Amino acid sequence: MKNLFYVLTLLFSLSSFALANKCELSLEADGMMQYSTNEITIGSDCAEFKINLKNTGTLDVALAGHNIVISKKSDFDSLTATVDPSVGLDEGYLPKSDKVIYKTKFLGPDESTTLVIDTAKLKSGEDYIFWCSFLGHWGVMNGKLVVN
Repeated sequence: MKNLFYVLTLLFSLSSFALANKCELSLEADGMMQYSTNEITIGSDCAEFKINLKNTGTLDVALAGHNIVISKKSDFDSLTATVDPSVGLDEGYLPKSDKVIYKTKFLGPDESTTLVIDTAKLKSGEDYIFWCSFLGHWGVMNGKLVVN
């Protein structure tokens, strides 16, 4: 009976750990202009979702920084047309726009940031995209964001 108690306690602890982490994702951006995944799924039971982004590339931020931008897929082309280095690294080269739902600044080598998403700003069934707004990166450095 004592062993059963220990097994149940362990299973409960592991399931609590798994539940706690399903509203959080670690995402890497590398020197080959790739994210570590091309799809992020946010469950309907997540009030907020955290993306822990790390740049694992080796080039200076001014040469090839990486960030994450979240927008509707239908706004992607119009947003990439507004990318402008004069806006600055901290703004991800993107001027202020209601079409940008979330964005981070550019990260240099071994830098990290956490993007906290209020899932109330996203609608289930909408087509979203996450992408890097560094010059030219968005062509290959993008993925699908799914809200269940």
